[in-house]
Amino acid sequence: MKRKQGKYILTALLLCLLPVLLPAQEVFIIHGKVSDQETKLPVRGVNIRVQNSYTGTSTDDRGMFELRVSKLPAVLLATHIAYFGKPFIVTQKLADSVFIFLSPKAVELDEAEITAGKYKIFTGKHMEVIDYSFMDTSLLILAYDFNKNRHELILTDTHFDTLGIKDVSYLKKPGQLFKDCMGNCQLLTWDSAYQVYFTNGSIKLIYPTYWEKFYSLLANCLFETQTHLAFKENSRKQKKADYAALTLSDLSNPRDLTGKDEWQHQFFLVDKTTHKKTILDAVSEWEKKRDAYDHAMFIFTDNELTHRSFGDILRFAEIAYFRPAFQTLKLLNDTIYYFNHLRSRIDVYADNLVLIDSITIDYHNRKNWKEIIITDKIKNKAYTVFSAGAKFVLAEINLHDGTVREITRIDKLFPTKIRVNDGYLYFLYNDLHNAWGTRQLFQGELVNN
Repeated sequence: MKRKQGKYILTALLLCLLPVLLPAQEVFIIHGKVSDQETKLPVRGVNIRVQNSYTGTSTDDRGMFELRVSKLPAVLLATHIAYFGKPFIVTQKLADSVFIFLSPKAVELDEAEITAGKYKIFTGKHMEVIDYSFMDTSLLILAYDFNKNRHELILTDTHFDTLGIKDVSYLKKPGQLFKDCMGNCQLLTWDSAYQVYFTNGSIKLIYPTYWEKFYSLLANCLFETQTHLAFKENSRKQKKADYAALTLSDLSNPRDLTGKDEWQHQFFLVDKTTHKKTILDAVSEWEKKRDAYDHAMFIFTDNELTHRSFGDILRFAEIAYFRPAFQTLKLLNDTIYYFNHLRSRIDVYADNLVLIDSITIDYHNRKNWKEIIITDKIKNKAYTVFSAGAKFVLAEINLHDGTVREITRIDKLFPTKIRVNDGYLYFLYNDLHNAWGTRQLFQGELVNN
């Protein structure tokens, strides 16, 4: 009971730390274009926001944008990771023809080697990529430089041109990048989490938080909409593998296992204004766990095995025959997609949590399907992965009819952390042909996407 109360307190604390968004009436439409001050070329991916609000948009490939505001005049802010930010005032007279020119930031380039071909490869000289994430259309890379004997945070654009570098070797074992539900990139170390912030050409680490506090607040938070926070909550009380039990002692009372049911989870959203909790789905695969236990007991009783052997048998049964279904919740362009593989459908919700569609799927029934759902939040597309021997195939999921089509084959053995951002494929790969045998970051453009 105390633990549940603790969860509610942590959730309430998180909500108190977040701004409350109030819906605004869309009255005036502002049209504009953003260009480079020096080259006069259009700039894509510039964030345009109304000052002191969350109303905003971004520029397209032509540098064009359209923004709805509730009143004029309005103060807008134009920001881009490679340019100096700029505020400007829009009056009713100028609303149809806003022209903005941004000055590029001068940065010192890193010694990165870019290899042409099907993939571009980010690998500094004697450098290993530990992890990576995205800040809008830019790449945030955590790397280790063997020559300098230090960990570095490196920010690049999609062409791997370096925008900023920061030495983080003074931190205690920096080892992972984590993008929280509010879209902030966090650097995780042995004992703390640091929010990564880029300004005036330099990378800064702000708001350090002890690991336990950070985990309790944000580990189960999936994303935020203008009105809600989305969470996934598992019933298991310890950080174990996603299986029913590891030893026979864990199942001392096989007829009453509900208290140890680690195959229960729920997806819910919390209104940021009222704190009201809305459960989208609660899943309990009790029958699968029961079948796994019966299977393991059948083998165990027919053989003279130890309790430790029973745990191994049970775990194998759960992996091979009774694996729990893979469920996940994603947000694309203010629309919530619940990939409900247990019931073979994608449930589509509007931002007010009204169910607007339910799409039948069957790709998850293929034997070579990998339990991976990848979203490109800039292009508003979803992907999944199939195995092809030791290699993988990236396939796009049609969010209208549930069908899938192959986009590209990844011509590397066992790639890790496969992601798609702004129409580019990214993955990590340990290149054994590399003289150092280090892990590198690969990028491939999805031409037909």
